[in-house]
Amino acid sequence: MNQTKSKMKTQDLVQTALMAALIAIGAFITIPLGPVPFTMQNFFVFMAGLLLVPKLAGLSVLIYVVIGLIGLPVFAGFTGGPQMIFAPTFGFLISFIIAAVLISKLAYGEKKFTKILGVLILAEVLFYVIGLPYMYIILTKVNGTPMTFQSTLAAGMIPFLIPDLLKAVLAALIAPKILTSLKRYKANNH
Repeated sequence: MNQTKSKMKTQDLVQTALMAALIAIGAFITIPLGPVPFTMQNFFVFMAGLLLVPKLAGLSVLIYVVIGLIGLPVFAGFTGGPQMIFAPTFGFLISFIIAAVLISKLAYGEKKFTKILGVLILAEVLFYVIGLPYMYIILTKVNGTPMTFQSTLAAGMIPFLIPDLLKAVLAALIAPKILTSLKRYKANNH
């Protein structure tokens, strides 16, 4: 019994580390669009929430953020370090941790496309609810950039709505297939 527990813990650690690495890879796929670049990070946050239990989903994103804050260049634009707390996009990174847990709580193991997509859209709203005010505060109060509510939306949300929806659709389509394959693999190897 102890061997099974330890094996499962190792498997959990590997899956958590893998998702953290994939989020970092998603940050490297970047198209600069002003203060908020287009990346694939949120796609892999979606996948963490859909493929891992809540604790591990949140932990995978937290590990990614902590690794970036200690200085490894894993954030968009190959950046990292504690100064990133003052980057306009850091609020989105905070929201990713919360959203990964939320996605997992609401959709882990779910097979119905519409329910998964609804949860991912809710997570995307959470990204904006946390990320946009943070971006506004950093740009206006820390950097002294004149911004209005409309210009904040134009810089941090409007260009991303369609690409983010497409990432959510893709995640909602492939995550159940991956989870089914993982469960089948586990069943055949135990």
